[in-house]
Amino acid sequence: MSEDVALPPDEVVVEEPRVPTRRLLAFDVSGGVFACDMEFFREIVPSQRTTRLPAAPETVCGLINLRGTIVTVIDGGTALRKTPCSRTTGLILLVEYGERLAGILVDDVRDIHDVPIDQFASAAPLESVPAEVSTGVVQAEGRTVHVLDIKALVKNIFEQRR
Repeated sequence: MSEDVALPPDEVVVEEPRVPTRRLLAFDVSGGVFACDMEFFREIVPSQRTTRLPAAPETVCGLINLRGTIVTVIDGGTALRKTPCSRTTGLILLVEYGERLAGILVDDVRDIHDVPIDQFASAAPLESVPAEVSTGVVQAEGRTVHVLDIKALVKNIFEQRR
């Protein structure tokens, strides 16, 4: 008997080219599903009672004190020209904006999705979404999700106050 060991043939592994992805956080606002890049969010916190901000536009719910930091909270529903979000059961997405924090009140948070760049399509204009805030649409969770530039949304609201 021979002591030679038969080795299996070398397997040829063909790697498919990797398509870059964007990591998105999907959330509900007034019956619609929207998403934003995860890198723009710092934290998600439960809705809190806000302090009214005099002369603020209707899109601003007010201010909260979050661990010693004053945060302006924006109603995502009103900012997207939809019905206001629930201030009692909603969630606040904290966004770094310049050297401060802003909060976006949403009805609920869905999930995180890694979406290949080649799956993004141009957004069909929605009456409720300002053109400068929409970055496209993707299919996620079996439905069309509008992707927003959350910093542009915050900037639009903060510039209204001036």
